[in-house]
Amino acid sequence: MVILISGPSGAGKSTIIKALMDRHKNLKLIKTFTTREKRTQEDDSHFFVSKKEFEELINSKKLFEFENVHDDIFYGTPLSVLEEVLEGKNNFIKDIDVKGMLKLKKFFNGKAKVFTIFLDNNDQILAQRLKARGESEEMINKRISRAKMERDYLDEYDMYLICDDIQKTVDKIEDFIGFENFA
Repeated sequence: MVILISGPSGAGKSTIIKALMDRHKNLKLIKTFTTREKRTQEDDSHFFVSKKEFEELINSKKLFEFENVHDDIFYGTPLSVLEEVLEGKNNFIKDIDVKGMLKLKKFFNGKAKVFTIFLDNNDQILAQRLKARGESEEMINKRISRAKMERDYLDEYDMYLICDDIQKTVDKIEDFIGFENFA
């Protein structure tokens, strides 16, 4: 099983993923390569690389998909992890942008059970969360502007949730996916 979670910056994707992984020890994170800065020293949700290193990953065809999400901040899915997903020995979860979700959903079609979830909140709350994590006004505006484009893809998702309460959001995801899929 693969859970693909998308949504605007500040929607709570990383928090929800961590909560689900804390509850379900057999849920493994598909880490993404990114050129963005670490938010904290403990931030191990990505492989942090320079733009030059990211370009080398692209040129050596080590990424299944990649996207320039915010002004030279790139994210990409390692090709190598897809083989592990197809082995079916573990369940996986991934934070992914809307265009990457479409590519992975198509790739896994008929090969693995995929659940796609879009987390969201209103722009004012997203902006508050981004400000609280230290984003500049310029970057907050860019991320909120991108949120409008991301919402154009809502029909492509299995589930849409407003993430205003972590516990309730996790419970709704578990109910939707079904406990047997976490086993």
